[in-house]
Amino acid sequence: MTINDISIPVLAAPLQGVTDNVWRMAQHAIFGGVDAYYAPFMRVERGEIRRKDLRDVDPDRNTGITLIPQILACQGDHALMMVQALKQMGYRHIDINLGCPFPPIALHRKGSGMLAYPELVESLFQDLATVEGVEYSIKMRIGWDKSDQWRDILPLLDIIRPKHLAVHPRTGKQQYKGELDIEQFESILAASPWPIVYNGGLRSTQDIRQILLHYPTLAAVMVGSALAANPGMFAPDATRDDYRRFHDLLVKGYTQQLNGGEAQLVRHLQDIWQTFLPGTAHKLQKAIRKSRTLEQYETAANAALNDVEAALRPDQGQED
Repeated sequence: MTINDISIPVLAAPLQGVTDNVWRMAQHAIFGGVDAYYAPFMRVERGEIRRKDLRDVDPDRNTGITLIPQILACQGDHALMMVQALKQMGYRHIDINLGCPFPPIALHRKGSGMLAYPELVESLFQDLATVEGVEYSIKMRIGWDKSDQWRDILPLLDIIRPKHLAVHPRTGKQQYKGELDIEQFESILAASPWPIVYNGGLRSTQDIRQILLHYPTLAAVMVGSALAANPGMFAPDATRDDYRRFHDLLVKGYTQQLNGGEAQLVRHLQDIWQTFLPGTAHKLQKAIRKSRTLEQYETAANAALNDVEAALRPDQGQED
């Protein structure tokens, strides 16, 4: 992707409940501009990989795009179960989640919560390194409850020799609040022998350009919430009809994939609007939330899409 006059790979960060295969294929078909998509994390529950996670990364549901599946685990046996399943599906690049900040995950020493326990990270990496024919990347915070916990993690990366390290310069406990710790990010950039990807607070292509001007050695940039808010952020010539076609592909895709009937379909589409076009007028958002039937939802969504230009005002940035 070329951001103004600077060429850089753009990676779509995973958002649970939003950037699934239906969303990915619709964004790619209508807008594009993304070099690789990262799937929402896969995990093991009750001794088995969640079936919906396996369905989401099914290659037949992700044709024509570069998809990087992501695993979340603090136990080596769970991680190996997922890696072996993904390898059988044909994947050779798998991302390791050391970044999820949400307490139900992190307080169980997963995601960013693992960063406070380098011995767990070391054990996990040693297990993952036993798998041949697979490369790993890592998405992480600078720490869980301290901003320099990355210092104990960085040397451990020698075990798996990652393709790259995507860094969000906040602690897990900050979640998406508070200042980005750019000083710690710069320290990681200087210390890491592995390629670094910047992730966090990129709300526009101008933000990306400024980051690249400051850090020209970056391997890529990763954008999450801003892309979910505006899937056409890398398509400057996108029209209202493009957003409508994107939305129509979502409705069609979820109608085919969800098996819980109309009520489940409407709830899922309402969930999408929690991030999609956040500048939508309050009364239009309220009408979408209050919809109980697909007919009601489509009427409300059409009204919102008619006002898409207002919903895309530059001040409607989202945190990443």
